[in-house]
Amino acid sequence: MNFPANNKKADQHIFLKREQLLEIEQRIRIQRHVERYALLRQFAKGVVCDAACGCGYGSFLLSTNPDVKSVIGIDADEQIISFAKQEYESSKTNFINADLNEWVSAQKIDMLFSVETIEHIGDTKTLPKFCDRNSINHVILTYPSKKTTHYNPYHLYDFNLQDILNIFDQFICYRHFNWEYEFDVVFLTRKC
Repeated sequence: MNFPANNKKADQHIFLKREQLLEIEQRIRIQRHVERYALLRQFAKGVVCDAACGCGYGSFLLSTNPDVKSVIGIDADEQIISFAKQEYESSKTNFINADLNEWVSAQKIDMLFSVETIEHIGDTKTLPKFCDRNSINHVILTYPSKKTTHYNPYHLYDFNLQDILNIFDQFICYRHFNWEYEFDVVFLTRKC
């Protein structure tokens, strides 16, 4: 079947091939991830750890805030850390191939950023234990604010704010907001 190229019918309807649709969707998802870090960067300061940093673009964006001394991006995937080092390592960003269940920082970490990570981790206590092991008192964390486990095979949990507060029971929430009905942002500080 031939589709009209330049006529009124084509102007009224969008003829989009499957490959084009999937490519557009992929670009949107990538853009939204970049937007998360761009939004959160304003809250970063001191030495920041980006847990499950992936290929490093988020760590790099966080490091562009002048209030940030340095960013440590950690991921368990050796290949992706290799890419992050090649593409985004700088005087303010360092990438480490390590397991969040074991790694201990050689320097004091002021803040943990965890962007769309907690729903991927089997043991929900991994991040609070990471904070305890590394004496981290401030956490900024995001997670999908809608059900995703039914269509994303990498998401193990669907969370709400109370779930996060139960998981981080040694912390209190001092700020929380929802971004465009897409993801929640939770600001946590350790209880005194």
